[in-house]
Amino acid sequence: MSQHQDNELEKTPGYTTETELVRRYDRPVKVSDAVTSTVTEAIDQWSELSTSPPLWEFVDADKLDGLFKTKANDDSTFRPSVEFNFQGCRVVVLYGPSIRVIIDRYPW
Repeated sequence: MSQHQDNELEKTPGYTTETELVRRYDRPVKVSDAVTSTVTEAIDQWSELSTSPPLWEFVDADKLDGLFKTKANDDSTFRPSVEFNFQGCRVVVLYGPSIRVIIDRYPW
C-alpha cells in the first residue's frame, strides 16, 4: 500500500491503550488496506514490533479482500470475522457496516 493510499482511507477515530489498538474504517474500503494501515500504526506505536518479519509472512492480506462478501453484513447480530497472529499479537478483523481492526498486544 502506498503512502497516498493510506492517506485516502476513511478511518474514523478509534482508540489505543497499553495493550490494544482499535481502528474503524467506513466502507467501502479494501480489507487489506485497513489491516495493513492498522498493523503499520501498531508497529509505529509499540517498540517490540518491527517491519521484520513483514505482515505477508503471517497472512496474505490481499486474500482478505475476497473473504467477506457484501451480503455478509445483514440485519443479524452476527458479525463475520477473521483472526490471525502477527509477531505475537492477535489481529481481529470484524466485517459489518464498517470494518473494525483490533490488534491485541498481549493476547495471552
